[in-house]
Amino acid sequence: MLEDLLKEHGGELVSSLTSGAGLAPDQAEKFLPPAVSGIGEALGSGGLDLSDLLGGGGGAVSALLEKIDIGPIAAAAGLDEERARKGLASLVSTVMSLLGNKAGGAEGLLSMLGGSGEAGGALGALGGMAGKLFGK
Repeated sequence: MLEDLLKEHGGELVSSLTSGAGLAPDQAEKFLPPAVSGIGEALGSGGLDLSDLLGGGGGAVSALLEKIDIGPIAAAAGLDEERARKGLASLVSTVMSLLGNKAGGAEGLLSMLGGSGEAGGALGALGGMAGKLFGK
């Protein structure tokens, strides 16, 4: 599903990085694939509240960012870690908003993943099912 987001909304994601993180368009394009992969891995690791993430909750976004190994993402994009962190922070909200819209909210996203439709504490309950979302 994240691969589809890159294809369908690449321009919007690049715009999020250029306006939100101050990256040049070429930097943003280079940053997107490893950043989205890192976001997917962090989401797949569980222990996050899907409802808060889809709602853009600052605490949930911070918790997600703490799970991302920023070093390799920064290196792949040719950025220092601080700029990569800023890029990820601006990208997470956009990615989660697009995922929520595509799935029709937290319950729809859970349904797509084979979950019960219970939104609270969802990613902690999903465990390995999150891999379906990220094409793994």
